[in-house]
Amino acid sequence: VAGTAIALTLASCGESKVSQCNRLADVVNQTQGFMQEFEAEIQSFSNNAASVESLDDIKSAATQYTTAVDKVVANLDGLADTLGTTELADETLVQFRDEYIEVVNGFSTALQDASSAMDLVVNVESEAELPARIEESQQQTIAAVSQIENLSQTESTVIDEVNSYCGATPPAESEAEPEPAE
Repeated sequence: VAGTAIALTLASCGESKVSQCNRLADVVNQTQGFMQEFEAEIQSFSNNAASVESLDDIKSAATQYTTAVDKVVANLDGLADTLGTTELADETLVQFRDEYIEVVNGFSTALQDASSAMDLVVNVESEAELPARIEESQQQTIAAVSQIENLSQTESTVIDEVNSYCGATPPAESEAEPEPAE
C-alpha cells in the first residue's frame, strides 16, 4: 500500500509541462466552436437588419442580435469557470491561465454592454422614439467594440506567450506548404 501511494505521488509531481500546456490549450480552444456559431448568428442578423421595413422588423432583428450575444456571453462565462478549475502545477501556466480568464471576463462584460445597447432598440415603443434610441445604442456599442478590440490584442499577446512558453509554433501564414496526400 505504501508503494502505491509513493508511485501516485511521484506521478502527480512529474506531470510534464507539455501535458499541462495541452490541457490549457484544450480548454482555451473550446472558444473556436461557439465563436464560429456566434459569427454565423451575427451574419444572419446583419442580413436581416439590412432588409428591415417596419419597427417590428427592426425590433425582431435587434432581438436576434441580443439573443446571439447573450448565448456567447453564457459560453464565455462557462469558459472562464472551466479555466478557473483547470488544475495546473506550473506557476507560469497558472499566470497565463489567470490572464486569459481576465480577458474572457472582459469579453463577457463588453458583450453584455453591447447587448444592453441593442436592448434600447428592442424596447423602443414607437417609430418617433427610434432615431434617438438608435443613436444612444450606437454610442454604447462603439464603446463596447473598442473594449473588444483592446481585449483581442491582449488575448493575442497572451496566446503568443503561452505558445512560446509551451514550444508551440503557430502555422506559417501563406508560406506553409500543403500537406502531402496520404
